Amino acid sequence: MIFADKQETLDLMKGNKHAADFIELIVDILHFWDDLIDRDKVLSNAEINTRMFDVLVTLPRNPFYATNFASLNVILTNSITNWQVANRMESEGEEYEKRIAYILRSSYVDLITHAGLLVGGPEWAKHVGHKIRMHAHKEGYEGYLVNLEAEQSARAARENQ
Repeated sequence: MIFADKQETLDLMKGNKHAADFIELIVDILHFWDDLIDRDKVLSNAEINTRMFDVLVTLPRNPFYATNFASLNVILTNSITNWQVANRMESEGEEYEKRIAYILRSSYVDLITHAGLLVGGPEWAKHVGHKIRMHAHKEGYEGYLVNLEAEQSARAARENQ
């Protein structure tokens, strides 16, 4: 879930329930994928089964995604690529690359901005884009570095067991 209250997502999507459901679902799926790669969280079989069902069944059946597949899927593809590039920059890079990775890793928010465009037009998309970027980066760069170090330490500890 993006926000603590699903109503905020619904409001960003101008009351379009299918759009809000798509946003919540895709963010959950992408965070799940990140947890699998980072190995920073123990995932139960139930959580894995739920997310795999979401990927294979729930997401393709979402009316907003199905209707807008051509534009949303391109942005999703680019978001995934950017996240993978950011992961590489985080693990191999120095300070300059980490600064780039800090923003690049959250390219999935472009899906939310684009969904805002689809439900409310260009001016609404700017509103949504600003709001979601402020939310996605609220930890700040220093908080990001602290969290990144903790993730990398936890991963190293698990790999050494």
